[in-house]
Amino acid sequence: MENNSPKSNHLPWPLLIVMGFGGIIIAALLAGIVALFVQGHLAIYGMLSVVAIVCAIVFSQDTESDDNDVLLLLVAFPLFIVGFTFGYVAGDHHLTLTLVLQFVAAILSFALSKMRLCRQMLICYASVVLPLIFFSYFDNFLSGHAMKNRNIEMSCFAIIVVYMGIFAATIRDKWFASTVVKDYLKTIRFATAAVSVVLLWFIHGDNTAFAIVFAAISFVIACILLRNYVTGEKLIVGYILALSCSMSTALYPAMALPIVGMLLSFLVLDYVCLVIFSATFVGGLAYFYYDLDMLLINKSYLLMASGLFFLLMFYFVKRVIK
Repeated sequence: MENNSPKSNHLPWPLLIVMGFGGIIIAALLAGIVALFVQGHLAIYGMLSVVAIVCAIVFSQDTESDDNDVLLLLVAFPLFIVGFTFGYVAGDHHLTLTLVLQFVAAILSFALSKMRLCRQMLICYASVVLPLIFFSYFDNFLSGHAMKNRNIEMSCFAIIVVYMGIFAATIRDKWFASTVVKDYLKTIRFATAAVSVVLLWFIHGDNTAFAIVFAAISFVIACILLRNYVTGEKLIVGYILALSCSMSTALYPAMALPIVGMLLSFLVLDYVCLVIFSATFVGGLAYFYYDLDMLLINKSYLLMASGLFFLLMFYFVKRVIK
């Protein structure tokens, strides 16, 4: 609604989306034209990558203009795309090092840019590049397929834990009051939530150890929430309910992690992340149901039993919070 206000200098969001696609088309045309002349000269691609990113940062400095959205989406945004793309082309034979440089470039661009939308894009890009660094390392230096998959799985778990820790840290907005990221906490939560949900599917469903860790974390967060809203004898009942719900998700990582995210999202009332984690929980529950090695009739009985269990939990939770 802010974009539609006559006092706002920002364009309406539908027009921002259209212009964003226009920026992508401009970037594709610019990259294609350069590729026709440069062809296989990797050193030139490297220099052009640096020049494009520097120019994008320069154009993203103008925060006073009424047309800053136009300048960003049709000039700075395409230049960032071209710069990062040429960086990949120049470092094609050294993928891990290239990704590290891309991550550093995204962080530096965030620090040097001034436009809010530009910084939001760079945060999301840096959040995506970081896991790719680990994936490329294991792909380049590990030969055993089983060992590589295991290490990638462990890396996904570690990154998810770190990202969820960052997500939890943003709830304490006072910690960032004197930093440049204080206005981008919501973007950081969205980026860490989205990347964590994607990485979750690289963790095998039969990895109960990961699910137990997430279930334990969700139990701790639920207890903190209960202490804020419930007192007396109901608090003990609330602890029992929290333990029951957490234990029920300890069978499958795709159910345990979303519960943690949903609780953290509720703490900060971030509805976008709450929707992301809720959809992931529903998807994880469906995958768990269909992955079970049992007859369809037995799956139906289990589905009815689990539905009854969640209805009972909902009933007792309503009783506790009254």
